[in-house]
Amino acid sequence: MIIKGSTYINGEIVKRYIGIEEGKISFVKRAIKTNEDVFEWDGVILPAGTDMHVHFRDPGHIDKEDFYTGTLSAVHGGITTVVDMPNNDPPTNNLKRLREKIKQCSKKACIDFGLYALLSSDVERMMDETSLFKVYMAGSTGAPGRGDLKEEAKLVFDSGGLVAFHCEDETSFKQPGKDLKGYNRERPAESEVKAIKSLKEWPEGRKHVCHVSTERGLKVAKSLGASVEVTPHHLFFTHEVMLGPFGKVNPPLRGDIDHFALWEHLERGEVDIMASDHAPHLETDKTESFLEAPAGIPGVETIYPLMMNSVAMGEMGLSTVVDLLCTRPAEILGIKKGEIKEGYYADLALFDFREFEPIMSNRLHYKCGWTPYEGFRCIFPRHVISKADFVISDRSFVGSKGEGEYIF
Repeated sequence: MIIKGSTYINGEIVKRYIGIEEGKISFVKRAIKTNEDVFEWDGVILPAGTDMHVHFRDPGHIDKEDFYTGTLSAVHGGITTVVDMPNNDPPTNNLKRLREKIKQCSKKACIDFGLYALLSSDVERMMDETSLFKVYMAGSTGAPGRGDLKEEAKLVFDSGGLVAFHCEDETSFKQPGKDLKGYNRERPAESEVKAIKSLKEWPEGRKHVCHVSTERGLKVAKSLGASVEVTPHHLFFTHEVMLGPFGKVNPPLRGDIDHFALWEHLERGEVDIMASDHAPHLETDKTESFLEAPAGIPGVETIYPLMMNSVAMGEMGLSTVVDLLCTRPAEILGIKKGEIKEGYYADLALFDFREFEPIMSNRLHYKCGWTPYEGFRCIFPRHVISKADFVISDRSFVGSKGEGEYIF
């Protein structure tokens, strides 16, 4: 297959022919002579995205999402690789459960995927199947806080693996909040900062701080040499938003100061990646009282389209967005994706900056059936290619359930 069009390469948009063979990019050229049919695209050809932080609820709560609907949603938004978190029911904390999850998810995945395992006493055996581990430093939805796992972490670090941390310190929590402002006070900025500071007590190695929500937390994480992740909901919302329980998420939505500071650090290239922290719950779960409603919101299908709209509006540079969603996540994971260059997987997202539209929950593919971004303007990809095959064509899914591969 050969594609021709305005292509993002090394921070620039240039006219190129892209040759694709056996799942990878075989050439990128200014001009070619060929008798083959050429697919010409009038928009912009970008790398497809990698979302390093999703909760597809499979196994355990497949009424909220499963690996098919989760990956289907992801690919409609231009994401062709996801990494799923281990706070399932039961949790993915031993080799038997990890292998069973790999087996079951492989039958459902539309795109490539990886899995985090919970750091536990079974870490050595689990390293046969994954190099990615997760530590919850405080209780979160479906994941109680863990004890001292530094020796286990050292085994991962010594093997070159990565440990991702949910950084909230429970000793800093206050009285339960009854609304979004109160929830921010309940799990304050100090909780995040204290937990991140404690990472210096862990062995040296590849540490990743998930969903940083405060400027101080970001600065501390970077000073410790950890990679840092920011979510779209901490960028697009504050605790002033009128979402009620539908805006309840861990760590909480913050105030204007942290909200705007995260955007500034993003623009300056001081954030490593964006990830959705896609954590869906049913509307019936969220319409419980605020205190009883579980934390978490969906976002995997809208993260790339929202940021493309930010590019179109002049609020964010295209190179920054591609780095955050495509290039840097692939680098951290050690996979040949996220760039359009010879030898890399042909994972591409074809956008048209003229195709603005509002986000509508009834047009998304989440099983939970709602989105906090209802009515937000965005730009969805018209076509998506995963390892040489069109999986989205003219906004319709043309891939297959189970064709995604476990790649970590």
